Amino acid sequence: MFLVTEAARIRLVEKLARTRAGDNVAMRFVRRRQGWSLRHDAPVSNDLAFAHEGRTVLVLDPQAAQRLADRTLDAQETPAGSRLRLR
Repeated sequence: MFLVTEAARIRLVEKLARTRAGDNVAMRFVRRRQGWSLRHDAPVSNDLAFAHEGRTVLVLDPQAAQRLADRTLDAQETPAGSRLRLR
């Protein structure tokens, strides 16, 4: 099962706030040639959703949820600040 740590949820809230995303917008993992990336998107009914303090911060469509089932999204502190890390 795909896991999102509390630190990652907080980082996603920060990303959404920094870009002034509306309350109906979350981050979504999408598959690219180079790997997975995040983009802003509105949740849909069959998404797997992750929330922080009542706000949906990340959504995965069923195919992404299946492909990422054994992964964890975490936030890692670096000299440049907090960064999301998919492991």
